[in-house]
Amino acid sequence: MNGKFSTMALFLSFAVFFSFTGDVSAAVKKPKDILAEKYPDEVVKIVKTDDLNNDKKKESFILTESGNFYLINAKGHVVLINTGIVSDESFEPPTIQVFTVSKNEKHVAVTYSYFPSNTQLYVYRLQYGTLSKALQLMGDQGVQIDSKGKVHQYWKNFSDEGGWDLAEGIFTWSTKTNKYKGSGKYVQQGNS
Repeated sequence: MNGKFSTMALFLSFAVFFSFTGDVSAAVKKPKDILAEKYPDEVVKIVKTDDLNNDKKKESFILTESGNFYLINAKGHVVLINTGIVSDESFEPPTIQVFTVSKNEKHVAVTYSYFPSNTQLYVYRLQYGTLSKALQLMGDQGVQIDSKGKVHQYWKNFSDEGGWDLAEGIFTWSTKTNKYKGSGKYVQQGNS
């Protein structure tokens, strides 16, 4: 009886060990490795990882050399979110920025620049395991996100007499409407 019990205990110990180590190796996979399994030809340019919805599970955001923007959600699923995120030569490379919009939510922004001096911005929020576009805009004089999570759009407001004045639009996230509200002089793109 003792021999059978110790053999059974040893067998169960190995089974538990191997099933546990299998879970650990899956849990510690790096975002680059997860993307490479599904898209082996993609070359990763930027990776950011953060918890957007305060559920203690992190999501990863990847931008590739080809200009593809991917989400790897908390379950490890790879989702293509956007394409064509490539700055023109002689401009700063594209960026990914995660920022806080409320005590329970963060958003992720992707920016890139193109001629003559335009900055394109896409802002996404996490919904139902994927990213949905919350704001899209262009600033021909730049776009910035401040420490309070407000998006500042700077653009040339041309006058009829010639020349232009610098205009600023400010977008603030509303937790009541789950939309960005614009103030100041702003120009919004897309259906956000």
